Amino acid sequence: MLDLLPYDFPFVDGEAKLTQVNLRAAFMGGMNSSINAQQIFTNRIDELTAFQISVQNLQDELKTSELSPVGDRTKGRRNVLSYYGVGGVGKTTLSLELERRHLLQGTKDKTKQTIAVRMDLAHPGIANIENFILRLRAGLGALGGHWYAFDLALAAYWARAHPGDQIHEFVNRTPVVRQVAKSVGLAEQMLASVEFFTSATLGGLPSFAHKAGMGLYRLVRDNVRNGNLLRECELFQELIEANPLHETLSFFPYLLAWDLEKYTKRTDKKVEVCIFIDTFEALGKQITTTEQFIQRCIYLMPNMLFVITGRNRIDWAESPTRGELDFIGQMRWPNLHSDNKSMEPRQHLVGYLSDEDAEAYLSTALIKAGESAIPSEVRKKIISGARGLPLYLDLSVSQCAAQLARNEPLSPDDYGEPFVSVAARVFSDLSPHERRLARTAALVDRFDEALLQAGCPKCPAGAIARFLKRPMLQRDDSCDLTYSLHLTLRAAINELEISSDDDWSGVKKTEVAQYLLEEVGRRAKDQNDYLINEQLLEMGFKLAGNYKVYDSWLVRVSQFLVEAGQWKNFGRLLFDIPGTLPFRSLSAALEGVYLRRTGQAKDAVDVLEEAARTATPNSEVWQLIRLHLAHALRNTGEYSRASEIYMGLIGSNFDTTARYWLCDFDYLQARYTSALDALRRLVLNDDAAEGERLRLLGHIFRVNAKFSEAIRYYEQAATLAAEKGLVAAETKALVNVAQTACWLGDVEVVEKAAKVAWELEDLVPNPVEKVKLRAAKSVLSILTGKYNEGRMSIQDTRELADEIHYTGGHNLADVAEILVEVIQENYKSAQALLQNLLQRTRASGGNTCWVSIANVWLEKDEASFGLPTIDWIDGANETLKRWRKIIEE
Repeated sequence: MLDLLPYDFPFVDGEAKLTQVNLRAAFMGGMNSSINAQQIFTNRIDELTAFQISVQNLQDELKTSELSPVGDRTKGRRNVLSYYGVGGVGKTTLSLELERRHLLQGTKDKTKQTIAVRMDLAHPGIANIENFILRLRAGLGALGGHWYAFDLALAAYWARAHPGDQIHEFVNRTPVVRQVAKSVGLAEQMLASVEFFTSATLGGLPSFAHKAGMGLYRLVRDNVRNGNLLRECELFQELIEANPLHETLSFFPYLLAWDLEKYTKRTDKKVEVCIFIDTFEALGKQITTTEQFIQRCIYLMPNMLFVITGRNRIDWAESPTRGELDFIGQMRWPNLHSDNKSMEPRQHLVGYLSDEDAEAYLSTALIKAGESAIPSEVRKKIISGARGLPLYLDLSVSQCAAQLARNEPLSPDDYGEPFVSVAARVFSDLSPHERRLARTAALVDRFDEALLQAGCPKCPAGAIARFLKRPMLQRDDSCDLTYSLHLTLRAAINELEISSDDDWSGVKKTEVAQYLLEEVGRRAKDQNDYLINEQLLEMGFKLAGNYKVYDSWLVRVSQFLVEAGQWKNFGRLLFDIPGTLPFRSLSAALEGVYLRRTGQAKDAVDVLEEAARTATPNSEVWQLIRLHLAHALRNTGEYSRASEIYMGLIGSNFDTTARYWLCDFDYLQARYTSALDALRRLVLNDDAAEGERLRLLGHIFRVNAKFSEAIRYYEQAATLAAEKGLVAAETKALVNVAQTACWLGDVEVVEKAAKVAWELEDLVPNPVEKVKLRAAKSVLSILTGKYNEGRMSIQDTRELADEIHYTGGHNLADVAEILVEVIQENYKSAQALLQNLLQRTRASGGNTCWVSIANVWLEKDEASFGLPTIDWIDGANETLKRWRKIIEE
């Protein structure tokens, strides 16, 4: 049996009740302040001055606030400085310059510390809330490792959200976090925070805290409940006890703000933190969960200045109808409203440069012998054509530099053309190899040297090295894919007409896009990190959709993400681009997955059936569609149709998966012998799938009243899950042990298994398992003569089943209640319950075996129910005799 500690059984105490913490309501409440001071500036100021004033205004507000701005969550926020304008006006350049000046101030003024955190929302993966939060924490780590509330809460969250995956290992391998994290020693800082509290404050062992996620979570939770840990941090307990979801994590910046506030008070240091968020338009025109999360982060960090650059105004203060966002309206964002024309920080339209500014730039861009290398007449022509667009000026300077390098005179006739023409001239100055590289780079959002080499396999390394030094490229060393082209320049390069000496046609573009897609696929091969795979899949989708190429790795990575539970982010990938037929079919498959997993199984069936009709029969993507169509049909109760599809997938790429679900279907239909034989032959290489196979074997033996054999399989599944860090699977297996041992009346085994399972529920909450545990408690109480306690547990089972809409829970409650009614000879009541059980199992299409089991307790004629024949593994007489023996003893 299980080697567990002798804990008390947890069902009857107050801790057994489910607690749902409404974090959104908690954070949108808070203290009130009577202070509402504003500093008004009436003079028009330029962008650089606006930044300087914004930093100072925020510091003044923090210093003079009557209440803590972090705790006062009702007070309007004045911590957003927005620069917006069309592509090419220099928003990113401005943002980088502001960051440079901000950090420079910190080196000049030793009385203050300046911190800058940069995030480009166009980079794949950064919009994922976990990456976003970790990038914030990594950037703030430049102040040192004093972020105790955040680090401890995040460690507890991580233990439940990612069981078996150590957070310090995660930050060191995740592309959008890794480099920044290593530069400040983020992993070491976070481990030190945990060690500080678990060893010194809480008296725990650091090694235990680092290695045992559940132990760390329970240690933190229990000490918070007892008032021994960070009790001065409002809402810390709510964050610790909330379910480990992205929704919960999006409130964690509050803890960063709280930690920063404590740090500044403790050290009496002047700290200026600026968060630079670029390419805000990447979030899209429609409200998304990502924007909701990011807005929430900004609102909860009022002691940090957010400098946001994008193509559009931020309308959080304008419209009260954007109900998807938590914080809307002028009261929440007084400085972002369009009526505010002077009070900083506010929103600035980054307009085109004036002729004077353009002249100042051009006259100093290229210097020769102390004078401007660009003649006055050429400058005038450039300024005339640019109309203030900085990107145009940059390209024109590149064109001038190329001509001067060839000792060619600069003529006004060569300048002042439309933007695309200027881009074409600069493009023509490149060598043939570099032109190919520029066109290749224009096909993707970001790239590195290896990706360029894959797209242009015949380009020599020297040409690639020269191209990467070109000023037209933007570089971000904090990203794995270091380089990018400006979006406006990318569009211009893609629009350039094909010249006779430029080997670039639709066919060639498709060929290069295919090379790029295959290279991205190579990076995804044998990659088990779901966040990296998600980023690679996004890159692959854009290439496949925009350039009508395709590769089968897209199917494999998509299925990997489905199995990893990362279907929630598929909505971002389903953009409206044509692509090839396989690509459209794959998009439909992912849409079907998304619909099914969001409770829209019938809609999923419609989408997947249509996709299956149009996809190429027997192709890998067609097989994927059919697999998920079968899953959707199961969710709608159409088990027979689902089984036909699974049968058709035998011998396909999803052969093993299909065989497993056919075994499950046989189990549901009470064909136990065939299910048992097939499961024993089934070989699975995946640990999670093997655990499911072992549990299904246990299910078969359990309903056949072979309880010792069932427990043996469940224990194997629990051991495997524990070794591989599969906490959810371990929980299920232990629950199954309790569900089985209860029929033996084995109090010790049931209590031990249930106790550990209940604790694991803290890591991966699943109320369905709690329903099953309550039902197991009911049976155990009844078979040990505690009838009143059993009836109370039955009622608890039904209440929780109703609360979570789990109809299967009533089946379990019916069986337990029939059992107690028969034992107490209340046969009429038992028969009524049996009729309810019959109707419910018939409606669901499975688990009718419990009707036969309950029927034998009542000694009724089974044929009268019209149930299908049950294939008990050693015959009806022997099996039902064992079930009958339970009540006789």
